[in-house]
Amino acid sequence: MNIKEAAGYLRLNYMTVYKLAQKRQIPAFKVGGNWRFKKDILDNWLVQNATGNSGSVLIIDDDPMVGEILQEMVRKEGYLVLSVDNGVSALEEIKRQHFDLIFLDLMLNDMDGIEIMELIKEKHKDAVIVIVTGFADDPIALKAMSLGPLLLIRKPFKERDILEVLNIVMKRKRV
Repeated sequence: MNIKEAAGYLRLNYMTVYKLAQKRQIPAFKVGGNWRFKKDILDNWLVQNATGNSGSVLIIDDDPMVGEILQEMVRKEGYLVLSVDNGVSALEEIKRQHFDLIFLDLMLNDMDGIEIMELIKEKHKDAVIVIVTGFADDPIALKAMSLGPLLLIRKPFKERDILEVLNIVMKRKRV
């Protein structure tokens, strides 16, 4: 597999797979200057690197840099994580699987974050939604907060903010 195929298989961002290969944090080899992957080796690597943490996290943010940073932070803590960059993809994933924690940017290019929140709550009542926004005083953020118990993190966020949310929410899920 090439990087794009491996990224699709692993459901990771293309650049994330590239960086992991460069850092030798994922089993890969170079052929003619291009990274290559073998499915069976990736499968074994995934099993060997599985951690004791359980829980799945969805990141919905149309800024690729924010999605990648969040994804790396969450994965580093040992949780299963998927990042999407639009509302349509988010809704497809929510229909396909359950997520314990969802980081949601309210200002997406294709959909209203409030609409996504309502659909998430309809499908997965126990999922915890964390709004990640640079516009905390915006009317859409205030409306989102009125829809029920959820958390809000302001952009630019700090790693400790994300780790605190993971610690609180995911530990509560295990109890």
